[in-house]
Amino acid sequence: MANADSSVVDGDEAAPSRPGSGSSPASCPYCGAAGRRVTAVTLRSLLSEQANRRLGGRGRFFFCRTKACEIVYFDDQAGEQFRAEDLVLTVFQKSTDPLRLVCYCFEHSVAAVADDAVRNGGSRIAGDIADKCRRGLDRCEELNPQGTCCLANVIGVAKQAMSEA
Repeated sequence: MANADSSVVDGDEAAPSRPGSGSSPASCPYCGAAGRRVTAVTLRSLLSEQANRRLGGRGRFFFCRTKACEIVYFDDQAGEQFRAEDLVLTVFQKSTDPLRLVCYCFEHSVAAVADDAVRNGGSRIAGDIADKCRRGLDRCEELNPQGTCCLANVIGVAKQAMSEA
């Protein structure tokens, strides 16, 4: 049973590029959803060695979070695209594996977050992540494929698990 936050969990709705990024959202060439701008740090950290060679030093890249879409990153100017197989990890929004990570910095899987939420009547993991982020221990830009904090995704997984329990 899906809840109001299922788009966060399932990745069915796209997030626009970051406010203040100096750019308007770009549309994914495959599914048409608005992408979220990501930095070169994110791409260089997560693309395979072969995909990094294709990256070069050009373009404005965006993350497509739509689950059914084959594209993970796309360049709105040069047309370059990267798919899940071009990355060195599994993308939360593109997989249904319960063992996939939802928090890349602190290595929390979907299954662990869901179990924690059901067992504790809420997510203690989300609180732990928030605390670590406040202390500057996170590395979202280089570890998370969306290039930003996972906390909304973690909360979405927890809420979905509690609604299905």
